[in-house]
Formats: sequence, C-alpha cells, structure tokens
Amino acid sequence: MTDAATPTSDGDAAPEALVLSADLEQVRLDQARLLLARTRMSCLIIGGVILYLAVLIMLSGNFRFAAIWVAAAGGMVGVVFVYPRLVVSNGVNLTNYRRYLIGHVFISGVTGLIWATLAINFLDDTSLLNLFIAINMVFSITVGGMMPSAEYRPTFIALASATLLPFASYWLVAVEGPLRLIGVGLLIYYGFGLLVSARAEIQTRALLAAERNQELTRRLQEKNALVEKVSAEKSRFLAATSHDLSQPLQAQGFFIGAMRRTLQQAEHLELLDKIEACWSSQQQLLQALVETARLDSGAIIAKPRPFALETVLQGLEQEFLDPAREHSLTLETSIETAVLDTDPLLLARILRNLLSNAVKFTPAGGRIRLISRRDGENILIEVSDNGPGIPSGELDRVFDEYVQLAAPVDGGESGLGLGLPIVRQLARKLGAELEFHSATGEGTRAQLRIASASPDQPLPDDPARLERVTGTPLVVLVEDDAAIRDSLAIVLTDWSCRVVAAKSGDEAIDLLSWATSEPALLIVDKRLADGEDGLETIAALRSELAADTPAILLTGDIYQFEKLAGLPDVTVITKPADPARLQSVLLEILARAPSPE
Repeated sequence: MTDAATPTSDGDAAPEALVLSADLEQVRLDQARLLLARTRMSCLIIGGVILYLAVLIMLSGNFRFAAIWVAAAGGMVGVVFVYPRLVVSNGVNLTNYRRYLIGHVFISGVTGLIWATLAINFLDDTSLLNLFIAINMVFSITVGGMMPSAEYRPTFIALASATLLPFASYWLVAVEGPLRLIGVGLLIYYGFGLLVSARAEIQTRALLAAERNQELTRRLQEKNALVEKVSAEKSRFLAATSHDLSQPLQAQGFFIGAMRRTLQQAEHLELLDKIEACWSSQQQLLQALVETARLDSGAIIAKPRPFALETVLQGLEQEFLDPAREHSLTLETSIETAVLDTDPLLLARILRNLLSNAVKFTPAGGRIRLISRRDGENILIEVSDNGPGIPSGELDRVFDEYVQLAAPVDGGESGLGLGLPIVRQLARKLGAELEFHSATGEGTRAQLRIASASPDQPLPDDPARLERVTGTPLVVLVEDDAAIRDSLAIVLTDWSCRVVAAKSGDEAIDLLSWATSEPALLIVDKRLADGEDGLETIAALRSELAADTPAILLTGDIYQFEKLAGLPDVTVITKPADPARLQSVLLEILARAPSPE
C-alpha cells in the first residue's frame, strides 16, 4: 500500500513545487529590480557615512589614515555604483537577475572585508575616540541590512559576516580588560542582525507581493473595463441593428398574412408558403440574436406565478404535432398533472427550443417524447429523441454560443447555434436544474428538474379564449414606419377590427376625437419618430381616454423597460412579430372583457 501511494504523492507534490519555484523566482526578480532601483540612493547614503567617519578620523589627528579610508571605502562605493551598468545595462530580467544578485553578494562581502580590515587597523584600545570610530565603522555599514526596507538578505549576510566576525574576533583578542566584553556584544549584535534581517526579508517580500497584487488588480480592472465597454458597445449595436432589421421583416410578415387571404390558386399559395418559410427563418435567426443579447444584458426577468403544467405541455404538444408529422416523426407525450410556481412563458421557451432541436435533427421515422413526472418534491420534464446523438466529448460544446455540431437531417437551415445556450441561461433564471444526456447512436435526452408548488395553491382564472374576433372592436395603431403601419392595418381589418392608424401619439389623439366608440386595444411601437417613446404614448392615450385600455407594445429593443412597471395591462411583443402570435394576444385581450360596443 505504501509503495502504491508514493508515486501519487510525488505526482501531487510536483506541480506544487513548480508553483513555489515560480513564485520564488518572481520574488527574486522583484528584489533584484528593487536593489537596482535603490543603488544610487544607497551609494549616496554610504558616501555620506564615509565622509562623516573621515571627519572623525581627522579629528583624532590621523590624516593619512583618513585619506586611505576615503580611497578604499569610497572605491568600493564606486564599484557598487558602476557594477549594474556593466552587468545589467538594459535592466534586470529573468535571464540576468541571478548573475546580478550573485555579483552583488560578492561585492558586499569584499566591501565588508575592507571595512573590517580598516577598522582593525584603526583600532587602538588606549584611545576611546579610536574605539568609538572603529565601532562606528562596522555598525554604520551593517545596520542598513536590518532596516524594514532592506532589499536582499544574502547581501546583508555576506556584508555582516565579512565585517563583524573578523572585527569581533580581533577585538576579543587584542583588547584587554572589561572592554573585551564589547567583542561579545558585537557577536550578539551579529546574531541579532541575522534575526532582524530575516524579518526584514519577509516584510520586503510582503511589500513586493502587495505591489504585484496591486498591479495585477489594476490590470484586471482595466481588462474588466474594456470587456464592459465592448459588451456595452455590442449591446448598443445589437439594439440598433435588431430594431432596424425588425422593421422591414415586420412589414413583410404582415403583408404575407394579408396576401394569403387574397390568393386562391394553389400554385400561388405554394409560392407564398415558400416565401413565408424564408421569412420565418429570418425571423427566427433575428429573434435568437435578440434573445441572446437580452439575456446577456439582464433584460429578461423571470415572472413566476402558479399555473397548471399540463396546460403548457399540451399547448406545446399541439404546436409540434404538425412539424413532427411533416418530418415523418412520431411525437409521444406522457403528462402528469402538476402545479408549478415559475414563469410559464420562459418554461415554454425552454421546452420549445428543445423540441425544435429534436424535430430538426431526428431522421425520418424517428420518435420524439415529451414527458413530465414527479421526482420527490420536484417535477422532471424530459424531451428525448432517438436521433443520431452527440459524441460524449462534445456535450459541453453544444452549450457554447454559435456552435452547431451537425446539420439538420432534412438539409434545412442550420441556424446560429444559439438554441441550447438560450436554454441554459433561461433554466438558470428559473432556478431549474438542466441535465443533458447523449451519446453517438443513442439519441439525446434533456431533463429539466424544477420544484413543484402545492397542489392546493389557487390558480389564476384563465378566461376562455376567442377563436376569432367578434364584433368590430376599435384598435388604435401608432407606428411611425409607413410599411408596418399599412400592412398591420390591413391585417387587423381582415380580422374584423376597425383601425385608427397614426404615426405619432398626437396624431392618434386627434383622430380619436372623431371616433364614435371607445378603443378596445392600443397597439404602439416602442421607438417612434423624433424620440417619442411608446410607453409614454400609451400613458398619454390612456389619459386622453380616461381609461386603462389594454395595450400591446411592439419593440425591437433588447432591454427591459423601467417605465413598464407603472403601466398596467401592457403586453410586450418583440419584432418581428409573427401575425399568428399577434392574433393570439389580440384574442386573449379581447376575451378578458366584453367589447366596448
């Protein structure tokens, strides 16, 4: 057992050792740079000390020794000053810092020997001034290495050892009487210096680490600021682009819907079907881009409410029966009655993406299953197929944006690869656990686990939906784009609505002054001409009508609307809106209350 464990232990320790080695190397490099940066100031300080001691030596009457002292000690200061200009003239880096430090330690040791030799030669136990000057020589050169700002401890050890040990040893031998104890004090000072220098080394490393962390933090903040700037620019670009692209697509969709009622010949309807399919593909691509941008910007917010899960799943079943049949697929469902307290629209969006993928990538003759069942206190919703599956090594990639591993089986449009990334982000917003299982040749199974609500929790009333518009309700349409305004007016008229169409809120108010009945619905574009805001237009129209008339806000913007919270009964539909989606919302709104007529 011990032998088997040993390699594992060594293997685990090796990366840690490499990290520690890299950290130490970085510390040494920083110390070398600090040492180089302080060389000029250190030379000036030591030069001042040399001159101070030279004055003391001259006061003792030994002018010849003062000259020798200045020449020898000053010469070593000159060596320290010139050395980096010869060895690291272009600065300290990873390739030369070791050589620079080793050379500096050697020079420090030589300097210590010279100062010790001069102090020994000047020592005279019959003169207190000489003793004082000699002790000052060894103290002044070694005390700097014990300062909290000391750069490199090996330099101090070389200097102190070469200075204090020979001088203290000579003092113990040469000086008689009680003064000999000063030699012992010098050795104690030497030992104390080693301990203090160790603490100074730790403080220096901590200072360098703090400076390095501060620099890394500054760089990280700069990168974050750059990322935020790029993200904001991307969001602004997508907001403008989505709005501008949605306008012509929206008009095309309404014109296609209006045209369908006027065509009778089969070949004309077949051609219109192909045109509508191309339009639908463009709409789906644009909506995927817009939805991704809205998720990134935080514009999509979950609005939980209690609802019956079977109503959502049965609606999806009806929605995908025809697409499955068109692809020669079998759609099987097994739905268990349950109540959820979450956002039904976002849940339906998740399942719709999963079912759409299953239809798109499952070969003809395949099977798709939509199942819900209880899993303890949770509800497990599963969408599975028996298609070609995904290689296990590629499972993580399918949730990356703009990644699509295979083409649709029918050769249709492959899309942008945003469906599953949207699914993952929406699942996070709902607090649901998403699991994805697949393997080559074994199909794909997506599971969404979400907490169930109490079955006794009251559900909101679900008014009966109209199958078609009854009567001739008055609809106020405010849209500055003439093509969208005209096409939508035609569609609404085909749906048996009377339409007041205007390009601005003021024009709509003027036209309403001629109306003989109250509007049943307001349909307003979010971004109107001359900076007019659709939400403000809705508020102005309601104020004019003195009623909270239901409203639909059409928008190509990707952000949430702060003002929306203050306006009740406003339904947001993103452009380009499918006419069927608009009709569905229209019927739901009209079903809530009797017609104003």
